[in-house]
Amino acid sequence: MQINAAAHASIKIIEPSNAAKSVLSEASGDSDVPAVTEGVKVTLSPEGTAKASSETEKNADIDASNLPDGVKKILKAIRDIQEKIQKKMEELDAIKNNHSLSEKEREGKVQGILGELGILTSQLTTTTNDLHRTENEMKLSSSMKKLSNSLSAPRD
Repeated sequence: MQINAAAHASIKIIEPSNAAKSVLSEASGDSDVPAVTEGVKVTLSPEGTAKASSETEKNADIDASNLPDGVKKILKAIRDIQEKIQKKMEELDAIKNNHSLSEKEREGKVQGILGELGILTSQLTTTTNDLHRTENEMKLSSSMKKLSNSLSAPRD
């Protein structure tokens, strides 16, 4: 899971109690050897928790499939690119309909968005080709390929 700067996390090192250290030392049979049983507790902010939850829900169908982890990872990357393309398309529509911009400003912004869309489309093509290559290398059955294909299809 990727966490950006907006997902604030606090980390607390948890040390075992003296009683726990004593029990662990006795269990090891050597009271001179210190027991190392530190733990880490990570707490996400509400924003971080919401983002992590939405990421999990967004790809729940991929995670629930019986596809290999490598294929699942590529499918999630495809969805991420598709989402970025959708957002750029919405941004493009907003710019085209923004009549407060001069014709020259609007055309410049449209050209910029079209360039970004070209890059994203290229990434989508490359990632989709990687998916097919990986499916073939892993010798997935036709039913698994069909499932993978349906999971990689754009969603509304």
